Amino acid sequence: MKLNQIALSIALAAVAGSAIAQQTVPAIDNTHELAASVGQVPQAPYLMPPPPVNLLSSTQVELNKKEQRAVALANEWKAKNEMPTRGDEGAVIFVYGATLPSVICAPLYPCNLLLQPGEVVQKIDAGDPVRWKTSPSIYGQGDQATTAVVIKPTDSGLETALTIATDRRLYTIKLASRLTDWMPKVAFSYPEDVNKAWANYYANQARIKEATVLSNGLNIDGLDFGYKLSGDKPNWRPVRVYTDGQKTYIEFPAAMKWDESPALVELGNDGGWFSDPSKKQVNYAPRGSNRFEVDKVLTRAALISGVGKSEEKVEITREVAR
Repeated sequence: MKLNQIALSIALAAVAGSAIAQQTVPAIDNTHELAASVGQVPQAPYLMPPPPVNLLSSTQVELNKKEQRAVALANEWKAKNEMPTRGDEGAVIFVYGATLPSVICAPLYPCNLLLQPGEVVQKIDAGDPVRWKTSPSIYGQGDQATTAVVIKPTDSGLETALTIATDRRLYTIKLASRLTDWMPKVAFSYPEDVNKAWANYYANQARIKEATVLSNGLNIDGLDFGYKLSGDKPNWRPVRVYTDGQKTYIEFPAAMKWDESPALVELGNDGGWFSDPSKKQVNYAPRGSNRFEVDKVLTRAALISGVGKSEEKVEITREVAR
């Protein structure tokens, strides 16, 4: 009898211990392991992602013909296939205004959008400012200080647009993010810079020509200006005399009238100004409104107008022969 009671007590204690264990130790859920072993996926609610929430209305505004044409023109510009080129240090160069530039970035890899040296950002607007971060950075000094707009997406698979207003122009840029593809440096070439460079080139050439080429087309590098003027100072007194080694050119003031044109007399080297034996009339040809062209190289000559007391004389002497 006692043995039976002892066995019964042991059995009851085991049952009670099992019940306590079931209350204090959570059961192991091996549903996933069992499902995987038979090729089934459990349909537990907490395993499925929530359905996407569409925050945008599907309603479309009706466009009239004018608006449809405007949108079509904008789409044509966005679709223009003007290819970028490679710049310094791996920069991708877009021609400003030729097409809609695209900047591709990746999470954790910032892109640098370089503006024109000296250009100052006034405002930046992103279509998705929550998931796209933009900040300015400046390098260089003075007129060459360059602003770089640093662009960083927070995720891949994002697409939006960025507008940058500066003190010179307005940029519109498409942004897209991928897992690993990114563009470290993006910059622009500006058509007005090219036009300005050519304008400066032509202006510089004009300045060089003005400084080195005379009105008769002769380059000063091949001319000898070693002439000295002396004597009276009439209104027609030459402004300069020079030779190209074959002819002599005498330039007068622009305001000189041809009825005041003096006679040209070649002189000898005996020191006598107008000793008749050494005095010789020289023919010349007028060129333009204020230039004489003599078909020989003059060494010593005089320009004379008037007679007697009203006579005016200017002597021309070649000092240096090249």
